[in-house]
Amino acid sequence: MNKVFIPLSILLSALIVAGAIFFTKGTEDHTIVADNKDETPDFSIKSVSENDHILGNPDADIVIVEYSDFECPFCGRFHPTMEQVMEEYGSDGKVAWVYRHFPLDQIHKRARPAAEASECVANLGGNNAFWEFAKIAFEDQENSLSNEGLKAIALEIGIEEEAYQSCVDDRTFAEEVNADFEDGKLISSADPNFGTPYSIIIAKDGTQIPIRGAQPFSVVKQVIDSLLNI
Repeated sequence: MNKVFIPLSILLSALIVAGAIFFTKGTEDHTIVADNKDETPDFSIKSVSENDHILGNPDADIVIVEYSDFECPFCGRFHPTMEQVMEEYGSDGKVAWVYRHFPLDQIHKRARPAAEASECVANLGGNNAFWEFAKIAFEDQENSLSNEGLKAIALEIGIEEEAYQSCVDDRTFAEEVNADFEDGKLISSADPNFGTPYSIIIAKDGTQIPIRGAQPFSVVKQVIDSLLNI
């Protein structure tokens, strides 16, 4: 796979904008992961599969894989941006959005339980239920991430209460959440600026372009349009 951080001159202006936002605002734009290794392994990402949460056409020209944390305020800011991306590019199959969990346990104690709850919802209600759950959870992070708040979201979107509660209590999908987390850790070892949210735009030819932090729609759009030759 072609692992490109600044792939073509046509993308330079977009990445300069993104970099300027990151370096001038620092942690205002995303939560930094501080435990990166000194040695940098080959940058790689787990292949997208049917086990992922995918919004849009899995065979889209561009796939955006996002590593996110339900309690991260910058993830909450970026979620509507990705919804806007899908409104513009998802309907005609140009872009697909993949959501992966990266709960920052040390600072976001409610993130992993929320991630596991979302997996229970996906298992019991399907892919659309997962995305609906995520949308509602991000819209009101302050009130929705308690145990009762998460259950209320699940019930609101039609998940059966007893099955949901049993799944959550048993931590049925703890391993699935941790698998996403471990995949993200490998990427954080390669990119010292990895943090949540962290998105990788992947083109058909294997080009990978990271979007670090809660970048505005205009930045994401410029990179997508460049890859699509618009």
